[in-house]
Amino acid sequence: MRPFHMILQDAGGAELRRIDFNAEGPDHAFQIARNEGEGVHVELWQGATLLAPMTKSGANIWKLLPTVDVLVGNDRAAPPGARVGL
Repeated sequence: MRPFHMILQDAGGAELRRIDFNAEGPDHAFQIARNEGEGVHVELWQGATLLAPMTKSGANIWKLLPTVDVLVGNDRAAPPGARVGL
């Protein structure tokens, strides 16, 4: 089992909560957060590493958000929504 934690912020941005848990993998976070309301923002962490920022957009539907710098090989990836020509 590995240690993880989630930082949850309500849809209004007023309340912050932290939930610590141990699990085989990060997917267990969805089990813990399944009863959260629409619009909640969640950061999933393993130790000091941010695994995924995400927002609940509906019943059991999660939108994964981009992290700040994503590296692909030696190049920075195009920002989300950018059009990349071949």
